[in-house]
Amino acid sequence: MEKVRTPVFFIEYETKDITAHISPFALSVTYTDHEHGKSDEIDIQIEDRDHLWKSSWYPAKGDVLKLKIGYESEGLLPCGSFEIDEIEMSSPPDTVSLKGLGTNIKKALRQENTTAYENKTLKAIAEEIAGKHGFTLVGEVKDIRVKRITQKQERDLSFLKRIAEEYGYVFKIADNKLVFYEIGKLESASAVYAVDRKDLLSFNLRDKTHNIYKACLISYHDPKKKGLITHTVSADGIVKGDILKLNDRCENKEQAIVKATAALKAKNGGQIEGSLTVIGNPKLVAGSNITLTGLYTLNGIYHILTSKHVIERLSGYRTELEVKRV
Repeated sequence: MEKVRTPVFFIEYETKDITAHISPFALSVTYTDHEHGKSDEIDIQIEDRDHLWKSSWYPAKGDVLKLKIGYESEGLLPCGSFEIDEIEMSSPPDTVSLKGLGTNIKKALRQENTTAYENKTLKAIAEEIAGKHGFTLVGEVKDIRVKRITQKQERDLSFLKRIAEEYGYVFKIADNKLVFYEIGKLESASAVYAVDRKDLLSFNLRDKTHNIYKACLISYHDPKKKGLITHTVSADGIVKGDILKLNDRCENKEQAIVKATAALKAKNGGQIEGSLTVIGNPKLVAGSNITLTGLYTLNGIYHILTSKHVIERLSGYRTELEVKRV
């Protein structure tokens, strides 16, 4: 007989384990893991028929929760640390919702700054901003040197997101880490799990036939050198479609190739994209790949853009994925 797996979660509140106190009243625990540009999130829905959360247990905004999720007697997914960002009370029945964002999305990161970075590599810029906020830079960043890039009245978060997208990287902040990963390497990594049609609780996949570009032509007129820098990058496996034309600052051919490749990937995305829902699986996290089978022409390697892990009292543990085929 197949062993019944019991979904579990562990919650620390301001470094204290409150799992035993909260479990009898928990209606649902949701963790949302984003690959790029957004803070990870949690949402904990709790019964409050004894009005504890309205009185002695009422939390303060900014208090820190730490969450792990998975199955009893198995390896758990460490979701990270979250600052309580919103508290919502409702009735009937009496419930409370604790919503949190990944820690360290603090005021200093939200302030608008003006800075000119000169003759530095992309990695050095990311390291400088990481160091300013006490973060550790995680990921492999190519030594792409830029003569000048300006952050003008722009938040550090917005600036990092912008340059990551320009050069083909994903970016996020999680658990005192500033995460930079090259999109191409993530999408070409081995699949961490195989999902067959019979494993799907539901799916919705779209095959895009419009707004697909076969190539990207990037050009930039350098006023100092009085010359035109231009380069064309072709999309793999796409022979029909328009040519994406960009006029963007490029200091050399290397930058032109990197920026054109990143823009082409961003515009084309995955020709096939959509959502999958499976029985809860802690291995399925944003940024990883899965193999999808049993769907005929839709089979292939899919990249996870967002992974949502939900444990509900009535329906158990499920994982909802936003994906694209690579």
